Amino acid sequence: QDLCPHSIHALARAPGAAVCAMAGKAGKADGDVVREVPQELRCAATGKPLYMPVVTTQGVAYSYSALFEMFMAARALPTCKVTGEPIAFFPSVCLPLHHHLMEQYKGVMRGRRQQDEPDLAERFGFPMPMVEELPEKNFDEALLEELECVVSRELVYEPCVLSSGSIVSAYCVPEGGFLKDPNRTVGCALYGQAPRKSMAVEAMIKARFPQHYTERALELAKEGIQSAGQHANGTWNELSPALHIFWGLGCDGCGLWPIRGSAWEDAECQDRVGFHLCDQCYQLGFHRRVVTGKFNQTRMPKCRMVQMAESDFM
Repeated sequence: QDLCPHSIHALARAPGAAVCAMAGKAGKADGDVVREVPQELRCAATGKPLYMPVVTTQGVAYSYSALFEMFMAARALPTCKVTGEPIAFFPSVCLPLHHHLMEQYKGVMRGRRQQDEPDLAERFGFPMPMVEELPEKNFDEALLEELECVVSRELVYEPCVLSSGSIVSAYCVPEGGFLKDPNRTVGCALYGQAPRKSMAVEAMIKARFPQHYTERALELAKEGIQSAGQHANGTWNELSPALHIFWGLGCDGCGLWPIRGSAWEDAECQDRVGFHLCDQCYQLGFHRRVVTGKFNQTRMPKCRMVQMAESDFM
């Protein structure tokens, strides 16, 4: 895909940009092994190796900062660079994919961090989300745990990623999609999301755990389960165009952006970006389970949420 002007300027001025602009190879710094980042693990918007990867309902992987820029630049909903479909949700970081990239391509990821984090802060005033790193000891074991389908509790097969960052097997996507996150510790609204398979996540699993993935396929075949998942079609429940739109305001729960219908905000959050929820996430009590939002906001579950007036945010 062609780079937008903002991306070109960022590439030109970013520290270490040449490292990632050339074939995605890391230098032998600090004992790193030179590895080329495969095409499946590159951002659909910039072509550069993924950093803080997010996966859309269409199953397409972007770097966090690249998709954020697409949302900020769009007059309505941004359009997927691969499928041409509208993107209605800004996803949370896909943790297993992020952890794999950070462990497997250390040099490249250092360069990508030096580009994306200062650029996001400089241009938009937002920090990257804080993501916990996996321990070096028993790394593969911890990664396999992150790759469990939140429905079957088995290794995910034909992996699909919800906007919350939760991973499900394609065959576990129900008819009509997910109305809320099947992971009860998250429990945000999902508006009938039925995500498509993520090629990036599947490529990572096949490269890192080929035997496990093959064995999982055999298990499903023995059980007579159609692994492709007939309902994993990349759709969600479209919202009525008559609903009020809070342009530029995204939900810190499901990632709906812009929020349509009623919107809620934390009246006690001191961070400039604030903490906001769509009505469905609010009704599900998402605010009572989290102490932060998509931009590392500081808040407490007992903080007071108030409904926003339609004139509160433009």
